[in-house]
Amino acid sequence: MSRLAALKEYAFMKILHENNFPVPVPLDQARHCIVMTLIDAFPLRQISTLTSPSTLYAKLMELILRFASQGLIHGDFNEFNILVHEDTQEPVVIDFPQMVSVDHANAKEYFERDVKCIKDFFKKRFRYTADDDGPFWSDVKRIGKLDVLVEASGFSKKKAKELEKYRKEVAPLADNDEEEGVAEGGEGVEDDDSDGNGEDEEEDDDEEEPEGVIEEAKKPMIGEDGKELLDALGNTRIS
Repeated sequence: MSRLAALKEYAFMKILHENNFPVPVPLDQARHCIVMTLIDAFPLRQISTLTSPSTLYAKLMELILRFASQGLIHGDFNEFNILVHEDTQEPVVIDFPQMVSVDHANAKEYFERDVKCIKDFFKKRFRYTADDDGPFWSDVKRIGKLDVLVEASGFSKKKAKELEKYRKEVAPLADNDEEEGVAEGGEGVEDDDSDGNGEDEEEDDDEEEPEGVIEEAKKPMIGEDGKELLDALGNTRIS
């Protein structure tokens, strides 16, 4: 499946680059690896301030619509998959294995999720909310067929279905593992936080931890019987 994901990403990146979308330049692909140009930019999630949040926000929303106008939905358009140049604050989009056609059964859902991800992040990180509630699915006007070109380039619908089937089977398993981990390791966390003392108590525990605990933990805990066994092993010659 990793080979299929790499093949799909390379195919989409190549088509997008050839059509002047802000993506890395794809150089080559082999098995599960992709070689591309280095982008001198930071992930959006690492950026705390922007000269003009509204400008970048508008460019990202335009990109979502531009993708759709060419028959494509990114499907994971968020702060983790958007790089921003520090000097120009121009965006670069990465990560395309989950990209789908606007003709996909869930295209509208993925489109709206991409829009929501950007809205939520800008509101939380930059305290910015646009006056316009859009873009909406009804705003999409198809003028190109890059989704068809990608299929013609070698990444067929059959391969896409295989990859999507695998993602649907694996994703629920990963979600269940995370939920079980929270249930087992996070019991009582909400009650502690609701009292307002959870964080203070945790800090107090760190402060009261006696010195030398780590050093003591590193020492081997061997009894008298263990020492005798080690002595015997040390005096044994293995031929």
